[in-house]
Amino acid sequence: MTSSKAIRITAPTAGPLSRARKQFNTLVKKLEAERVRLAFWHTEAPKIRAMADNEFNPLVGQVEARRRDLVLLLDQAWHDKTLSKRDREKLADFICVMALASVEADPDDAEIKAIYNRYSQSDFDEETDAENAAFRAMVKQATGIELDDDTNLDSPHAFFEAMHEKMEAADAQTARPAKPTARALRHEAEEAKLKQSVRDIFRKLASALHPDRETDPAERARKTDLMQRANVAYGANDLLGLLELQLEVEQVDQAGLDNLADDRILQYNRVLQRQVSEIHMEIESLEFHLALDMGWEPGERRTPKALLRELREDIAAMKANVREIESDLVLFADVRKLKAWLKGYRILKDEGPWY
Repeated sequence: MTSSKAIRITAPTAGPLSRARKQFNTLVKKLEAERVRLAFWHTEAPKIRAMADNEFNPLVGQVEARRRDLVLLLDQAWHDKTLSKRDREKLADFICVMALASVEADPDDAEIKAIYNRYSQSDFDEETDAENAAFRAMVKQATGIELDDDTNLDSPHAFFEAMHEKMEAADAQTARPAKPTARALRHEAEEAKLKQSVRDIFRKLASALHPDRETDPAERARKTDLMQRANVAYGANDLLGLLELQLEVEQVDQAGLDNLADDRILQYNRVLQRQVSEIHMEIESLEFHLALDMGWEPGERRTPKALLRELREDIAAMKANVREIESDLVLFADVRKLKAWLKGYRILKDEGPWY
């Protein structure tokens, strides 16, 4: 297949390129670059997810399992008669930190939840309900959208899907049929022209490539393949793909492209601009959903290479967490060593989990 790099429009004479021709060539370059980026994302995103599934997520499971063991061990140690009142105060605080991290990871773990409730002298479920209610109130104040009580706020995907559904429902309620404005009518007419531009190229290709008109089996197979590619390009409104096919089958040559009228090139430019925007949006969607799945901050532009590097760093950090908790399990099994460790422990309000 002819490379898309061959699609360029020069001036039909020795004169300078018109603005429309310059814009066409610029848009083709942008489209080529966005296609390369999109292809790279489609290649690398599965690698990132596979590394997360095969290396990172099992480590998360190990951390959660070891941390649960640590909570149970510390709960037993709290009852040791050799601990002083201050030792128990510090140990209770540490147990709360560890138990809270565990129960947040698995809210259905009744045993750990009971331990957290006992040492924190509170109720995890009530705290969670209060936090969720405050968050829903904040969302309503900021956006006007009232989330349902059963919306899963622990899942970024569930939250964004709920927001999207609510926004669509609100738009549907406020939308009213209106008489088309002159601007809307012009836009509709322009859209029809753009579709016709792509349709005209497709029809010319279809007329030349229809395999049923061929008696030679090899030629019929070749045209069947070309026709399938034309159908895919037309279905995707892929103007550049159709032009590439025209060059490949010699339905048009460089002189034919160069002699296109500027008004036709302007129509092509609008189609190309839309293709660039659509691919760009697809890349942003891939980035956004991958960030949600990986627990990274959505909205920060990252390349697949940077994401792989960040994931490797997360894996190394999680391995270190596993080793640290395993070391603590050995250390704290000895009450004397636990008491020595507690001497350096400081109770901090609103302290986050260590692991």
